[in-house]
Amino acid sequence: MGKGLFGALVASVVFASTASADPLPDGGVTTEDIARVMKAKDLNPQVAAEKDADPLVRGTFKDLKFGVFLFGCHAATRCESISLSSGFKVKNVNQTLISQWNRTRRFGRAYLDANSEAWVEMDVDLAFGATTEAVANDFDRWASVMTAFYKYVHP
Repeated sequence: MGKGLFGALVASVVFASTASADPLPDGGVTTEDIARVMKAKDLNPQVAAEKDADPLVRGTFKDLKFGVFLFGCHAATRCESISLSSGFKVKNVNQTLISQWNRTRRFGRAYLDANSEAWVEMDVDLAFGATTEAVANDFDRWASVMTAFYKYVHP
C-alpha cells in the first residue's frame, strides 16, 4: 500500500470517527441532549418532570439505577454541569471503607448518607461546550465507576 493511499485511509477513519460527534454549545446541555446520548448508550433515559427543581434524567446500566442531575441551568434550558449519582442499600459499609474508596479512586466520590446508604457520584463540567461523543465517553466512565463501586460495597 502506498503512502498516499495509507494517508487517505487514515484520514477517512479519523474523519468518520469525528463526524459522529455533534457539538454542544457553550452554556451546557439540555435534558434532551443528555437523554439522546443516554439512549444511544442503551442507558434507558427517563426525563423526570419535577416542578421547581433542577432537571433530572433517570437511567439504568444493566441492573444499576442512577440519576443525572443537571445544575447551573439558565432559563430552564441549558445547564452548565451534570452530576451522576447512584445509591446502594448495603450492610457492613462504614466510613473507613468509604474513605478508602475515595483515597484510592480518581473518579467517583463516595459517601454514606444519613440512613447509612452508600452513594457514589461523579461530576461533569459542560459550561464551555462539549460534543456528544465526549459526553458519551463520560457515561462510559460513569458505568465503569458505578459498577466498580457496586462490587466494592457488595463483596
